[in-house]
Amino acid sequence: MVKVVAQVSHPDITGAPVAFQVIEVEERLTIFSEPIANTHRYWVPATADIDDEEEYLEPIDDPDYNFRADFAIYRQKYHFLQPEEIQAARQQLGLSLAEAAVVLGLEVDFLADIEANMALQPYDQELKLQWLQSPELLTALVLQHQTIMRERCRHAEINAEALLGKFVKRQTAS
Repeated sequence: MVKVVAQVSHPDITGAPVAFQVIEVEERLTIFSEPIANTHRYWVPATADIDDEEEYLEPIDDPDYNFRADFAIYRQKYHFLQPEEIQAARQQLGLSLAEAAVVLGLEVDFLADIEANMALQPYDQELKLQWLQSPELLTALVLQHQTIMRERCRHAEINAEALLGKFVKRQTAS
């Protein structure tokens, strides 16, 4: 069922105002083979038929609105960490994005996208991200595998001794 929730105007490329109807539509989709339902928001030109799906545009003022909402529902349904929780845990450990990516075995750009809610972590990466909320376990793992950490740091052009020092300091403080 299509529901009109607002009327908006937005300038086209020449600056001339274009009228749109903002609609909401209940939709079902699959993320990582798992079904979710969500109310998606679309903009439809005021002159178009709101039931014609070919006229649906992602919200012009926020094109990523629907997929961010989908990610939030998925994370909540499957008890995944939310982007702000991941970032807060990483920062609590005193790790930069690059350092956390090295420690977790993730690509730094992908971790940045997860924290910015522009990407959704699959289950195997969620498990790694959960380590950020277990400082004692993460510290033990990193210090147990210092040789691997040094190699990863070398490839990522990160100061291995500074990174390992953060974990040694954490270990001696506890």
